[in-house]
Amino acid sequence: MKTFIIVLSVLLAIPAVAQVIPSDYNQITLTKSAPEPVPYCPVSKISDNKNCMDCHTMTTVEGKPKFGLKEIPLKANYSDKPGYLEIVMHNGEIVGRLKIMATGSEKFRNIADYYYTRPELKRLVVELHTGGGSVLDAWRAVGIIKEMQENGIIIEVRCYGFAASAGAILLVAGDIGQRYVNPHAEIMIHKVWTFAMFDFKTPDSSEDQAAFLKHLQDNINSFIVQRSNITQEQLAECIYKRDFWVTGTKAVELGLADVLIK
Repeated sequence: MKTFIIVLSVLLAIPAVAQVIPSDYNQITLTKSAPEPVPYCPVSKISDNKNCMDCHTMTTVEGKPKFGLKEIPLKANYSDKPGYLEIVMHNGEIVGRLKIMATGSEKFRNIADYYYTRPELKRLVVELHTGGGSVLDAWRAVGIIKEMQENGIIIEVRCYGFAASAGAILLVAGDIGQRYVNPHAEIMIHKVWTFAMFDFKTPDSSEDQAAFLKHLQDNINSFIVQRSNITQEQLAECIYKRDFWVTGTKAVELGLADVLIK
């Protein structure tokens, strides 16, 4: 009778044992059927330990070893940038910095295309130190600047030395409120001109050239007036038969720039 009771108790306990065995275990070997997860670094996502020290380092703090991440240089993340573009921290923001010594439309084109692949870059700081160059090339640069602005990129312009002729066009093209000048910087606007030695032309061709130059000048004047406090009449008078030079301080008064660099 005792033997029967023991056997009956064992049979009744079998369902209870089955209930505590997870369904994803093989009930014969009691091993989990799913593969074990591969451990990996949550920062680098590297699962191979031999590459761990690519981004980690072992240092000593107060005589005790400390394991942590390396401080990767900022430029290392932008190794594919154009060579003339510098990536820096500027007022707590990662920005590109470019120095222009002519009109530089091709540089603006390459930098714009690079910025579009780097959505975290939202500001381009352009330092102008230029005597100008081709007006037509300047207009191309202005067009690319406008394109970048319409894509949410701030164009901050800085002039420490001088921005003359077509360089003045680039100065006023920066975002309003983001055009900085050294108080002693020199800004120059003048009439457009051409020079061609031993280039013989007919009277009609001279008239055509004069009309074209007037067209260029009207276009420049209109752009400057739109982005400054100068009127058409004032600008025409200022550049009549002479170069119009102003300091950075005066440029801010006239609205050609916005902020004095202190």
